[in-house]
Amino acid sequence: MINLIKFQLLTEKSLLFLENNKYTFQVDSKLNKLQIKNIFETLFNIKVLKVNTCRCINKVSRSSKNYKKVIITIESDKVINFS
Repeated sequence: MINLIKFQLLTEKSLLFLENNKYTFQVDSKLNKLQIKNIFETLFNIKVLKVNTCRCINKVSRSSKNYKKVIITIESDKVINFS
């Protein structure tokens, strides 16, 4: 299950989202919203309020693949602990 979550995306926009309890991750492109919600609720013991997904398609090149970006909104009093 951990292999389905690639890593957390840290950009200027995603750092602004952190103030509103929105976390941005890159996940496996085959996952749907319900699967993503269940994975995060079981791994981090949090209540996920909302899941937004975006399929990021790269320009034609050989160096990188397409991926799925996920923005997860959690309850205001909770924090995702990565340790």
